[in-house]
Amino acid sequence: MPTVSYLRLDGKVAAPDRFALAECFNSDASIDLMLLTTSVGGLGLTLTGADVVIFLDHDWNPMKDLQAMDRAHRIGQRRVVNVYRLVTRGTLEEKIMSAQAFKRHVAATVVNQQNAALSTMNTHELLDLFELAPARPADATTPDEAMLAEYAASATGA
Repeated sequence: MPTVSYLRLDGKVAAPDRFALAECFNSDASIDLMLLTTSVGGLGLTLTGADVVIFLDHDWNPMKDLQAMDRAHRIGQRRVVNVYRLVTRGTLEEKIMSAQAFKRHVAATVVNQQNAALSTMNTHELLDLFELAPARPADATTPDEAMLAEYAASATGA
């Protein structure tokens, strides 16, 4: 049976050591694979040494899985990256994958090329993003608070 050389990145690896482990994987062609979880390896790492990503565990949030895929799809990647999702039929994984597909569809519907960029905002809207509201006294009420107080008083007969 052939020997497989691998690295493992999980919660036991100290945060400062994770970058060095990723660099070792990327630069050493003798390392066949890296085992990692999306919670530990999903953000901030560049794994251009990988050309295959296999998901064994899926997150309810599709963006976390997409972030994990992006670890291999980085600047400097020279190879085609293939992504596989292993899903056991008739299990919770199928429901998670359906929920992910639904959430991706909703996100694509809400955020599209026409409304995703700052270029769709006019100058007034852009400046308004950076304008701070004046400080208000701690005892000041908003119209919603005043309306609720009035409604509560009338409901209790006060």
